[in-house]
Amino acid sequence: MDTYTIGEAAAAAGVTARAVRLYESKGLVEPAGRTGSGYRVFTDEDVEVLTFIRQGRSLGLSLDAIAEVIDLSRNGAPCERTRSLLEQRVVEIDATIRDLRDLRASIVRAQTISCGDGATRCAVIEGAGTA
Repeated sequence: MDTYTIGEAAAAAGVTARAVRLYESKGLVEPAGRTGSGYRVFTDEDVEVLTFIRQGRSLGLSLDAIAEVIDLSRNGAPCERTRSLLEQRVVEIDATIRDLRDLRASIVRAQTISCGDGATRCAVIEGAGTA
């Protein structure tokens, strides 16, 4: 079994050393062993967990959701709950897409407003809410 410093473990998992410290403080990664001089020592298993966390974050899962999946995986099969969490994420993404489409439409409408002399600041911005 290989051992890694915090920097090596972070690089191997594709995260930062700061992220490793955060994940460790939140209990997502087991507390690292220490050398006689106090340096953290990580294992291959730790790197696998760090990689899993990065992958979960890339899917937009919160650290709390990832922690739940990790906890479930330590006690059995987490796949059903993971599917539920991902479905919730899809619902959130769909709502964000709708909001962004609405925002885009508002911006496009605002671009058509003429710059009249009666505006106190900017007719485009002031009229955007009524466009």
